[in-house]
Amino acid sequence: MWLYDFNTTFAHIQLNIKVMKKFIYTLLLLSVALPSLATSYERRLARMNDHFDHAEWTEVLQETKKMVDLKPTDVEPYSAALVAAQFLNDIETENKYLKLSQNNRVHIDSLLQHVYIRTRLIHNAPVYEKLLLNLKANNRWLARVFNIYLLDYYNFARKTQETINVANELLVATPDNIRFKKIKANALFYQGDEREAVELYENILQRDSTDYETLTFLGAYYTTYDLLAISEIDSLYINDAHPIDSVYSAHKQQIIDNRIARTIAMLRMAQEMQPSEHLSNQIKQLSEITSLLPTHPEKRKAGKNKATK
Repeated sequence: MWLYDFNTTFAHIQLNIKVMKKFIYTLLLLSVALPSLATSYERRLARMNDHFDHAEWTEVLQETKKMVDLKPTDVEPYSAALVAAQFLNDIETENKYLKLSQNNRVHIDSLLQHVYIRTRLIHNAPVYEKLLLNLKANNRWLARVFNIYLLDYYNFARKTQETINVANELLVATPDNIRFKKIKANALFYQGDEREAVELYENILQRDSTDYETLTFLGAYYTTYDLLAISEIDSLYINDAHPIDSVYSAHKQQIIDNRIARTIAMLRMAQEMQPSEHLSNQIKQLSEITSLLPTHPEKRKAGKNKATK
């Protein structure tokens, strides 16, 4: 019995030694192979970037294919391949590299950010737009992601109608998204649809009464129109041959108590969040408005006549 245990133990020791030898041999092989693979990948990356800089798009795709085999999780070959395929108008290759990147767990945001950087470096933003539109059309499962990047691109490029169209698509799925609403509202405003932009900002304010951008936008907009309303009352008063002072004063006071008071409240809330001289000046300007009327021409004339007598 004792001899059996000894023999069994000895056999286990011999087996463990063989396993350890194989493990050490594998480590040695990896220590030699991995630096070689890394060096090979880096050489191909350098060649690929050189081809990219010289707009040699077919050569770029040749290198990226081999790079993906060597390092499937790196974002660089996918981003370069997408741009190259777009220049070659090769939609099939675009879709292939997108799906390959997702199969290899390359984050879609990282991929699209690298694509954007590459198109910016070669000063060709329209290629970025066309690529996003192609990918969106052929990969509806990622349409929302592509729409978000298109929205930011169109907003930056001041393409107002395109911004509105994409924002509308996004808001169908997420109607309460404040960021999408603000971008759409700004586009509407720049396009000249002021009333619709203001209505959308008012909708945002109902959902978030402390949104700084909304408070400053509406505060600035209403400041302009409140001052204009006061000025119009004064102008009507001066041009009225027989004005009733109390009527005009009451009208001004009504605007002060309602519209201007609300505008000042918005500006003060924004000022508390992020103080600025501009907001202070707006608040001061509105706070100084009173119901006093300008001197009417007929009264001025009557005053002069009295002085002459």
